[in-house]
Amino acid sequence: GRRGRDPKVVVDGKPQLLMKEAGTPVPLFCCLYFSAGLAAYMVARFQMNRRKTPLLNKLEYGRQGAGILTESVPAQLGTGLEGVQIRCGDKHYFPPHSEDGSGGEKYREVGFLNINWQAGIANGSDRAPICGRACSTREPAKFNDGKIDMYRLKLRSVVKNPGFRIQTDKHDDGMTMTFSGGRGKGIFFQWDGEARFAFSPTGEPFQLNVQKILNLPVVLGPRYDPRVTGDPHNGREAFFGFEGATPERRAAVRERIV
Repeated sequence: GRRGRDPKVVVDGKPQLLMKEAGTPVPLFCCLYFSAGLAAYMVARFQMNRRKTPLLNKLEYGRQGAGILTESVPAQLGTGLEGVQIRCGDKHYFPPHSEDGSGGEKYREVGFLNINWQAGIANGSDRAPICGRACSTREPAKFNDGKIDMYRLKLRSVVKNPGFRIQTDKHDDGMTMTFSGGRGKGIFFQWDGEARFAFSPTGEPFQLNVQKILNLPVVLGPRYDPRVTGDPHNGREAFFGFEGATPERRAAVRERIV
């Protein structure tokens, strides 16, 4: 698309999104956080309009987010997260309470946190009833517990949470996202502030799969806050290693990377 408040162009009398052809995909990428939906679309628009200072960048994020919420939905996107289903291991996660996949259009975003900080704005804590969100200390999303901290958001979630402290759900297994929006439809996703548009040329369903395959030592800076990211000591020595339930799985990971 083009730089500015609205990247869409008019084709055949309708606002359309024009995409650059993607380059050769990498065999894997490591995620500090991941999301599909509103934030990913906003990041994709922001990347074309990046500013020179952090403050101006935050204002640009706000401008693009406001544009998305007030503009008509382009033909390449569905309503909300229509067509998106997510499983964590063998458990259905999204849309909630809907094994047949209906209800995704009511949600704007779904994703997970690994490092408990997204875009310098949002972080997560365990899901709790409304009184517990305001009056109790909740376990934050941790980088060192081997779990994936999933979340799902509607527009009104910022009021219910309240604020940008996201309610998260810990899962031991990885995440598989299936998109079945049909031909001509796709979805924006982003990891660590890098946005992409995914679609199937034939309209057949496709999947994005996230698994833990590496254990990585990390260096903590002087501003590390355990109230946000949790206790850095998990009872294990810091080490680098390949992850997998069996020696065969670990060997497969090693072969793909090395």
